[in-house]
Amino acid sequence: MLNKKIYKKLFFTLLEILNTKKQYLKNIKQNNNLIVLNLHRVSEDSNPFYPSLHPTLFEELLKFISQHFNVITFGEIEAYKNSDKPNLILSFDDGFYDFLEYAMPLMKKYHIQANLNIIPLCLETQQPIWDVMLGDVLNQVPMIVINHLKFLGFSMKLTLENQSSYALALIAYLKSKPQKERQKIWKIFEDLIQEYNVVITKILSKKDIIEIFKIHEIGVHSYSHESMGIESQVYFENDFLKCQKYFQNILLLPLDIYAFPNGSYEAYQLDFLRQNHIKHILLVNEEYANYDSHTYNRFTFYGDSISEIKMRALGWTR
Repeated sequence: MLNKKIYKKLFFTLLEILNTKKQYLKNIKQNNNLIVLNLHRVSEDSNPFYPSLHPTLFEELLKFISQHFNVITFGEIEAYKNSDKPNLILSFDDGFYDFLEYAMPLMKKYHIQANLNIIPLCLETQQPIWDVMLGDVLNQVPMIVINHLKFLGFSMKLTLENQSSYALALIAYLKSKPQKERQKIWKIFEDLIQEYNVVITKILSKKDIIEIFKIHEIGVHSYSHESMGIESQVYFENDFLKCQKYFQNILLLPLDIYAFPNGSYEAYQLDFLRQNHIKHILLVNEEYANYDSHTYNRFTFYGDSISEIKMRALGWTR
């Protein structure tokens, strides 16, 4: 694992030495691309099963994008779409407390606003989504206990060398299950949380969200964070209606941004959202965004070195 990290750092350092970013910036401007970076946690926490972007690297990201882009919000797209300088949006999902603790102070320092997409169910339960809690479980429950768990169709074993890949594989396995089936499996992990007093990642409160809205854009990341591409039409529409009611009656905030969980959706769902006053629909797709579609691709953002975050900020994963 150590060798892999070293090779990755050397690779991105070489790209920087070759000044690859100059060509990327030129292409972005020529093609009139909009970059939307999809972030999650910015924290000093070290958890190999659900990594965070370290605040030091996040600040390096802010320095870099401030120099090369107009860093805007979705509400500012029309005003900036014909700018001589390329545009970039920071889009945070899930509503972690570290957005308030680490990300906001640094963005204030660089006069940057962002989009934050929250999950109402998480605000109500004050618990993060299940895959984050899974990372907490894997990080705190003894490995021997984890390896004694048995799931039909999943045979991978956890080792010190495969922590990251094991977590990704287990999350992918569980995400492939419809909600009802996954909930039966999740009960096993809930029992482990209780038995081992697992400390769960902190989530923003409703009061926090209302304060954050004074500075940053707030959207919704569905009500329950299910993969809508495998749920029924009735489930999707009911879930969205719950989002509308929550913003209107509980948060007292407007709702015109919707981010699909796990990048999973069906085409008819896009039309449904547009018909229900959603102006900005956020996908993932690891691709540049288009200004005119009001449906925006995003790049999943992470990194372990300054060279890597610069390249990923330019859409290198594409």
